[in-house]
Amino acid sequence: MKKNRIKYQFSLKTKEELDALTHEELLKYVKDLQDNSIQEKPPKNSNNSSISPSSEIVPPKKRNNKNQSLREKSDKPVGGQLGRVGVTLLQSDTPDEIVALPFVSTACKKCGLDLSSVVAKLKERRQVIDLELSSIDTKITEYQSFSKTCPSCGHTNHDNSFDSSVTPNVSYGKTITAMVAYLSTSQYMSTLRIVQLLSNLFNITLSEGSVNNLLSKASKLSSNEITKLQEILAQSAIIGIDETGCKVDGVKHWHWAFQDANNTLIVADPSRGTKVITETFRSGFSNACVVHDNYSSYSSLDCINEQLCLAHKMRDLNYAIECDNTKLAKGLKLLLKEAIKDDKESLTQKQRVVLKAQYDKTLAHLLTMPTIEKSETHKQVKSFQKAKEKIFTFLLDENIPPDNNASERAIRNVKVKQKVSGQFKSLEGAQNYANLRSIIDTARKRGFNEFETLMSVIEGNSVF
Repeated sequence: MKKNRIKYQFSLKTKEELDALTHEELLKYVKDLQDNSIQEKPPKNSNNSSISPSSEIVPPKKRNNKNQSLREKSDKPVGGQLGRVGVTLLQSDTPDEIVALPFVSTACKKCGLDLSSVVAKLKERRQVIDLELSSIDTKITEYQSFSKTCPSCGHTNHDNSFDSSVTPNVSYGKTITAMVAYLSTSQYMSTLRIVQLLSNLFNITLSEGSVNNLLSKASKLSSNEITKLQEILAQSAIIGIDETGCKVDGVKHWHWAFQDANNTLIVADPSRGTKVITETFRSGFSNACVVHDNYSSYSSLDCINEQLCLAHKMRDLNYAIECDNTKLAKGLKLLLKEAIKDDKESLTQKQRVVLKAQYDKTLAHLLTMPTIEKSETHKQVKSFQKAKEKIFTFLLDENIPPDNNASERAIRNVKVKQKVSGQFKSLEGAQNYANLRSIIDTARKRGFNEFETLMSVIEGNSVF
């Protein structure tokens, strides 16, 4: 609830002073008290807004608000669930080395009989998995080209047939390029730590500048796959979009995530505006339902229909409930929760159409209820009225999610990268990260090995 504070310039009267006031003086005092009171709103946090938990001034555990989490309590027991498939580390049938332990006992431990003439039988096998770093050698391949001098005119003919990856003097190969890209993008390592790791484990000497050059090289080699991801997502039936801020040389830029169930495309740009979407997908999303958080950049999307992130809406409603504690705000939140619950039922398409119509009707009724002007509940009602056609789209198709959590997961890695490695030094570096992360996330969604996928992309193969 909102708390009332009195401006310090206003002098509060004692009980004795109030008793001495006339009726007119008392009315004037009450009026002055109202004019000098300030309604203090509760602070916003990750439960009632889009503020991330890591940026909260007051940790969630120290707040007095109870049970504001959007996650419902499950009736399942804690721990592994009944029927789950366990995973056990299995022994290999073809170990690289076998160490037979000598039988040191000379007599039977029970009766004392001499066992020196008894043949020992295999009783137990134990295996240890380890890495043999000493066997991982740096391979230096020298490519030689030749020339022939024309005996007639004396012209030197150089048959320069080097592969484009073999640059003049000395360069790093595809495996090192893929490893640098993997460590920087998937494991979030800084350039300095990559230099230290390759030096300590593999005796490979790189500078931080070389690491950045290899990342740029890997990003350029991934351009064909990035174009392919754009084309696939442009034809997707359901696509989620989200964006997050990032620092590029001290200036705020933005990383955008466009994703579906099998593909992820991340784009770095100085803008948070609609032009990023239109420039990335010039033909729009002709086949798609777009899931987003209702930011103004999504107000003019070219798509079939839209679904707002209800997790965002319920956090906003939490804040309205904390401020106003109205039945209307609570009713709107309950309506969204019931719709999400009903969506999980096994329904025919006809039943889904009827169900959506019923929820639309209930929402329309709630939005006609009176509210106090400029209150948080009033703000939420206005927001729902503008977006009422985008609230229950997910009820029409079981594949459309009621939230944008998948897009938030797709873009969260940018924040992790910055927390571990710091800001990007240039827009090119931010886009290099975005390209390589698009490859890794798409490989992960499709069940591919991330490092092998990067290797294949750098070798010029088609992977998606």
